[in-house]
Amino acid sequence: MGCLSAMALLMGGVPSSAVGARAAGGAASSCGGGWVWPLGRPQVAAAYDPPDKPWLAGHRGVDLKAAEGDVIRAPSDGVVRFSGSVGGKAVVSIDHGGLVSSFEPARTDLAVGEHVRRGESFARIEGTSDHCDGACLHWGVKRGGAATGADSPRASYLDPQSRIGGHRMGLKPVLE
Repeated sequence: MGCLSAMALLMGGVPSSAVGARAAGGAASSCGGGWVWPLGRPQVAAAYDPPDKPWLAGHRGVDLKAAEGDVIRAPSDGVVRFSGSVGGKAVVSIDHGGLVSSFEPARTDLAVGEHVRRGESFARIEGTSDHCDGACLHWGVKRGGAATGADSPRASYLDPQSRIGGHRMGLKPVLE
């Protein structure tokens, strides 16, 4: 039984047969859990190091040790937002509804607009990166996306590692 089914039972409801079903790509569906690493349990080659001011230089993501051809998994449910070249580097972005993950160097066979599920393989490491001599995957997370507009002034970068892992969730009684 999935955690949503358990919550439905606790609240006196009947769990849906779809709740707790396996997601596409073999990843179990989850409720409220944190994001997953895009490369299993990788070694961090370079940590997030934001600039003091948005226009200054900084490292707006994490570099994860990897090799050409390694499979990249979706850290959370989302929609492929971009797949192509940026500054001569292969980039794939996923819109998670308010947050956008970007991966470089990465290529996908999925079309822009296709949905991906947390833990589902969606791309592979392919091409070069100026982050760590081609031996890593650069993963960035930016607040924005379809919900707020990735190019809006409110868009800002976040530490991808802060999204990893479970978050404790509890039910509170309804006061009448």
